[in-house]
Amino acid sequence: MDNSRIARRDFLKGAGALGFAAVAWPLAGCGPQGSSPPRAATSNPPVRRPGATPIKHVIVDVQENRSFDHYYGFAPFVGKYGVPSGYSQPDGSGGVIAPHHLTSGSTADIAHTWTAMHRGYDGGKMDGFYKANGGGALGYYGPADLPFYYGLFESSTLCVNYFSSILGPTYPNRFYLAAGTSGGVTTNGVWGYGVLDYPIILDLLDEAGVTWKVYNIGLDSVSGGESDNVFVFWRKWARDQRTTAVKSDYLQDLQDGRLPQVSFIVPSFSMGWDEHPPADVSVGMGIQRELITALQRSTAWAGAAYILTYDESGGFFDHVTPPRLDVYGLGIRVPTWVISPFAKPGHLEPALYEHGSVLKFIEAVFGLPTLASINHKFDSSTPGGPENEAAGAQALGPPAPPRDGSDAIGNLLECFTF
Repeated sequence: MDNSRIARRDFLKGAGALGFAAVAWPLAGCGPQGSSPPRAATSNPPVRRPGATPIKHVIVDVQENRSFDHYYGFAPFVGKYGVPSGYSQPDGSGGVIAPHHLTSGSTADIAHTWTAMHRGYDGGKMDGFYKANGGGALGYYGPADLPFYYGLFESSTLCVNYFSSILGPTYPNRFYLAAGTSGGVTTNGVWGYGVLDYPIILDLLDEAGVTWKVYNIGLDSVSGGESDNVFVFWRKWARDQRTTAVKSDYLQDLQDGRLPQVSFIVPSFSMGWDEHPPADVSVGMGIQRELITALQRSTAWAGAAYILTYDESGGFFDHVTPPRLDVYGLGIRVPTWVISPFAKPGHLEPALYEHGSVLKFIEAVFGLPTLASINHKFDSSTPGGPENEAAGAQALGPPAPPRDGSDAIGNLLECFTF
């Protein structure tokens, strides 16, 4: 999300007609202009028929605004995937500045708009983080700060090449998690109940009879633009009761043996439970420990896969250049854990992932079609306008078909041993 909590609320309240612009966005036509980007030739595990894996429950938790190097760049177990020796950033005055260990779990929020992210990326040189955000962008945490997370490595897989989907802020990245595409949206300016209308993962699940819920760990204001539960932004699911489950429902469903086949967990932004600066990272980590421990103590654990990732990097530094799948991304690398009885323990998985990989995983486990196969709305172009900064003020922007149809990214099955 943009800058600080207060700044973001003030921006949304001052936007005036922005809500009406958001309603019109998904209904704008996408003409035949442009062409789809080429797909990289890589080999991924084949899509398996339902039941071919022992996974019965997939739980996806998306936290906020942390880069891989910011959390694990100096972890003792990351080896060559961590921050290189002698790493520094130019300070813009002819000198350099090195990363520093943060002494507080709460830090100032820094810029992570489309513009700020591209400044950090700097055409792939990855040397603009200090120039974009000052010293705050170069802070990092270690094992004493994140003991539960670091402790996961013994039994879980850490994905070391998992990137956010777009070089931009929260909502576009969360749209990719829901739909495999943001439809060209690059800002946090599109939000609200029922403002979007194209297929998302919930459509695939419902069509196949796969049970699901969205568990909100604290309910935030959707109409005020503070909620990270973007699933209700889609018209079909705006008022579906399954999108409004809460933490107590999650804990009770585990206790009663009623956890659905697919669960999405959305920790609160306004309460500081999602790790979004200036939230204290220990608070969000504590909630994750509670949720994961409850799962491990339940009957669902025997067939569960808990995916813990972050929507985007929040402006913090990372040294790995993200591959360019199209003009929108990939974005900056983010931390991602695969936690399961079947996860490769103590494993660093180097396969290329982004938020579309979570969709590919769900589709593979439950034998679903891809969103790319049923949503062709953005194959040739996207709506232009102020919410699509890649469009350059033109009426139509570059194409953005759902990435779950791309062979360039893996489907997370590489993280498991069955």
